[in-house]
Amino acid sequence: MLRDPIPLTVIGGYLGAGKTTLLNHLLRHPDGRRIGVIVNDFGSLAIDAELLADAGSGDLISLANGCVCCTVGAGLHDALETLTTSAPSLDHIVIEVSGVADPAITAAWATVPPFEPGGVIVLVDATSVQQRSRDRYVGAEVIRQIAGADLVVVTKSDACDERDVCDVEQWLETTSGGAPSIRVVEGRVPSEVILGVRPSGGALRPSEAHHDTRYESWSWVSTEPVDRSTLDDFLATLAPEVLRVKGRVRLDDGTWVGVQVVGRRIDVTSIASADRSVLVAIAVRAEPPTSANPFVLHFG
Repeated sequence: MLRDPIPLTVIGGYLGAGKTTLLNHLLRHPDGRRIGVIVNDFGSLAIDAELLADAGSGDLISLANGCVCCTVGAGLHDALETLTTSAPSLDHIVIEVSGVADPAITAAWATVPPFEPGGVIVLVDATSVQQRSRDRYVGAEVIRQIAGADLVVVTKSDACDERDVCDVEQWLETTSGGAPSIRVVEGRVPSEVILGVRPSGGALRPSEAHHDTRYESWSWVSTEPVDRSTLDDFLATLAPEVLRVKGRVRLDDGTWVGVQVVGRRIDVTSIASADRSVLVAIAVRAEPPTSANPFVLHFG
């Protein structure tokens, strides 16, 4: 029996940016998802894995000694294979790469069945990221991580003046090539932002699962077909505040496509037919907003 592809999200960021804190929060608040986690520790002790183990809402595998991208031949492949055969099956897999690894390289695994891209999330420490980017030894890696991000998570902003954080965010927008960024304190961010929203078989309504005024969610359901150019135009003109879009759409030629938007990354792929079109999305509220409604649809 064929199952839906498993979204694979890669979380990166330089040492001390707060990756483990974010993962702990995610695992403690999975919102009904079964999550598999691969933790890659740079060093001989699986410290991150030990910290994450108590959070446990899914399966956890630790790869010690080196970058995930350097253990592709055996370690990472075997770990992913183990998670794909987990029972009950997983809804999502998250890989935390070492602070000195390039998460975009590891994310290439998401293009291999049975996975699908869940995006590259890069954490940056607001208090030190610009200084580290100029370091003669690690600066190039810091820049490379940010440039490959679909979403940048700014941590420790509460330890900075507002003006300094705004300066960091402007610098990040340029360095990342326009990837959206959000501020997070102590890893507290809704799972939909990190993992993306996933359509269910039931009726879809704006999410009420999180009482966090920083975010808003939206859904669209239709039995009418959509012209491909209309869909492409819609995806190309999403407001910058939109962080995630996921779903399926029936086109007017009778085919079906799966839609995934993770930050600035847009993937539209052919899928099997379904009973109706569904898109769900989440956005961060902007002050002031870029548009009155970042989710305006003009589907015929």
